[in-house]
Amino acid sequence: MALDTDINLTTLDEVKAFLGESLQKDGIWIYWSSDDADAATVEVTDTTLVLKVTVGTAHRAVKTNVATIGTSAAHGLVIGSSVVISGMTDATYDGTHTITAASDTTHFSFALVHADEVETVDTGGTVIGTNTLTFADADKDIISELIIAINALTGWKSGRICHADAASTDLVITGALNTLGDENEITLKIINNYLLTELINCASDLINRNCNRILKTSNYTREIYYGSGYNKLLLEQYPVTRVTRLSVGRANSFSILNTSTDANFCTVEITATTIRLIVDGGDNDDDEEITLADYSHGGASGNCIDDLIADIHTHGHGWSITTMATDTDTRDASELLIRPSMFVNAVTSAYCETVDDDITDYRLLKPSEARNEGIIEKSGVFMAGYEYFINYQAGYTTIPYVLEQFCIYLVCYVYGKSKRAGDEELKSETFGEGADYKYERISMADFEKARALMPLEIQNGLDLFKKREI
Repeated sequence: MALDTDINLTTLDEVKAFLGESLQKDGIWIYWSSDDADAATVEVTDTTLVLKVTVGTAHRAVKTNVATIGTSAAHGLVIGSSVVISGMTDATYDGTHTITAASDTTHFSFALVHADEVETVDTGGTVIGTNTLTFADADKDIISELIIAINALTGWKSGRICHADAASTDLVITGALNTLGDENEITLKIINNYLLTELINCASDLINRNCNRILKTSNYTREIYYGSGYNKLLLEQYPVTRVTRLSVGRANSFSILNTSTDANFCTVEITATTIRLIVDGGDNDDDEEITLADYSHGGASGNCIDDLIADIHTHGHGWSITTMATDTDTRDASELLIRPSMFVNAVTSAYCETVDDDITDYRLLKPSEARNEGIIEKSGVFMAGYEYFINYQAGYTTIPYVLEQFCIYLVCYVYGKSKRAGDEELKSETFGEGADYKYERISMADFEKARALMPLEIQNGLDLFKKREI
C-alpha cells in the first residue's frame, strides 16, 4: 500500500509523530515446534528475520571432501543456511559452514577438506543453525510471503495477524527472543504503516470531496470550457499556478477504421496519455495501448502524429488511417483531444482531433496570490458557445496548515477507535490467523466528529477551502 501522491494531504511521518508509541500492533506469531532442540530464537533487524536453532550432534562422516553431520534433534536447515559447529571430538569439523545439502531433518552436509571418514558417533558437538530471511527479497518483502518462507523451513511455525500486504520491513526490531516449543510462541509487533497509509488516502479523499476540489497541486490537460460572451473564464481547480496553453475549437487530425470482418467489435479510445486500439475476436484480435508522449518532441518512438500513424499502420491488425490535417508532421501526439471509446468498422471511421487555434492574448488574474481563484482574462471575449481547451497547473504545492492538521487528526481519530477497550462497534481491525485485516473506511460521521474535536480556528478554517460558488 502506497500513499496516493495525487491527493495526500499529509505524510506517514507526520501521522506517526502524532501517534507516538501507539503505532505498534500485533504482526505475526512464530515458534520452533520441536521441544528436542537445545534452544531456538528469533531476531528482527531492520533488514532481516534471523531464525536460530541449537541442537547437539549425533555422528559425523566425510566423503570426497563433503562432510555430513547427524544431529540429535531436527535442525531446520536448508541449502544456503549458515551453521556454526563447536565441541566436536574431531575439531576439524568445528567452524562456520554453509549448508550444501539437507537430506532430512537430522542430517546436513557442507564442504570440508578432510580424509574420507565413515559414519562415526560424535555426541559432544553443538550445532547452531541460522536461517536469515532478507526483507528486500522479492519473495519475502510482504508479510504473507514472509510467512510462507518461514513455514517452508521444517520445524518453524508462523502465521499472520496483520494485513497480508503489510511490508516485512514494518516489523519492529527486537533482540533474540526465545521461541523453543509452542509454549514459547511469541508475537512480533509491526508498525501500522499499511493501515495508516490507507487512512491517509481515505482522509485526504474525504477532505477533497468535502471541499469539492483537488487541493494538492496537479496538472490538468485539455480541460474543456465553453465561452459565455464575457472576457473571463473561471477554471474548475484553483489556486492556479500557471497556464501553459489556451486554445479554441477542434480540428480533425486523422480518421481511423478497422477492416476486420470477423471481429465482434473494434474501438478507439484516447485518454490524456494514451490511445487504445481494441479488436475483439477474430483473426486480428488485439488490445494495444500506445503512449502518446512517445510520439511527441523528444519522445521514445518519434516526434509527431505522423510517426504515431506510421507505427499504427505497421502494427497491423486491420487498422487503417487517413490523414486529414496538414500539420501532423509537426503536431505532438499528446495534443490529441480526449475521446471515449469510439466504435469503428470497415465503413465507419473514428475521427481523432487536435485543438484548432492557440490563443495568446490572455492573462491569469492575481497569479502570485496563494488563494487566487483561477480566473483567466482575455483581451477580447470568450465567444458564447465556443469550446476552449486549457492546460494548467492548480492546487497547493505546500499543503496549508489547516488542511494538513485536520487530515492528521482525522486519521488519528479513526485509527484510535480500534484502540478503545470494550468498544467493539468502533473497532476498525479484526485479528486472528488467516483473518482478513478489516480497516474502517472513513465516513462523513467520522469527519464531523473529528472536526468537532478540533480547535475552532481549524474548524472554521476548513470552510475557507470549500470550492467557491459560481
